[in-house]
Amino acid sequence: MSQIQELDGTALREVLGQEARGVVVDFWSPWCAPCRTLRPHLARLAGEREGEWRFVAVNTASQPAAAEDFGVKALPTIAFFRGGQELFRFAGAAALSAIVEKLDELGRP
Repeated sequence: MSQIQELDGTALREVLGQEARGVVVDFWSPWCAPCRTLRPHLARLAGEREGEWRFVAVNTASQPAAAEDFGVKALPTIAFFRGGQELFRFAGAAALSAIVEKLDELGRP
């Protein structure tokens, strides 16, 4: 299982601007039960898709400005980026199978 790096808003913008792979951002909060349920599955996916995607997370409880900057209105929000541009997002609880399908659809950079 891979570790998902926790970022603040500044670090997230840097990663989005510099990362050659696609970036999956998990906007979450410790009080959010669906967020806590999804996190171990995302960590497993991060290990499986390491060559294609970088997985990072933003704790919206400790980084509310980052959540606001990225227009996060529901938790969890899973956003997919490539080349600094947002490709797609799931807002609210999403099935793991839907996330996997989206990763497959968006494919390699």
